[in-house]
Amino acid sequence: MFIKSSRLVVGLCLFTTLMVATSPVRRPSVASLAFAKPAASVAGVAYVTTADIDAALRQMPANATTYDKPIKTVDTGEYKVTIVILRRVPGKTPDSSLLHDRVTEVYHILTGSGTFETGGTLVDGKPVDLTTQAAGPSTRGTIQGGETRPVAPGDNVVIPPGVPHRFSHIDGPITYLVTRIEAPRP
Repeated sequence: MFIKSSRLVVGLCLFTTLMVATSPVRRPSVASLAFAKPAASVAGVAYVTTADIDAALRQMPANATTYDKPIKTVDTGEYKVTIVILRRVPGKTPDSSLLHDRVTEVYHILTGSGTFETGGTLVDGKPVDLTTQAAGPSTRGTIQGGETRPVAPGDNVVIPPGVPHRFSHIDGPITYLVTRIEAPRP
């Protein structure tokens, strides 16, 4: 799903509402919420600053074509949310496609542009563990029958678990902030 940056907040609120509304987690009654004390184990608020992003980008190896660096994670005990900075530089081989088993990704394009492909069917898939990048168990392969869309600075893309995705073309270096939301293990 593509969201224009001016509608990002509304889109993310609707997405969060959908996630909460469809969650199998038991919800407390209104009365218990009114008198409830905060749980001792509730995760704190995390801030990611421009300085954090710049510091992470300075760590990118000079010859790397893909740099995927988690910056901060909040673990609520029910799910994890990780803020990641990603930079891609055109290489000699096209990007392979990925789908994540339990992770929803929200891309926010900061610089650069390209063509993003989503959906269709993932073929020739091979399991890959992307836990160190906060993307969890995933599958890498090739998309057949996907939809392509141009992306540029300010654009946002929401990719639910199980949806194949990749950049089929980048016009030059592209940098984007990714929010990875990992659902509970079954």
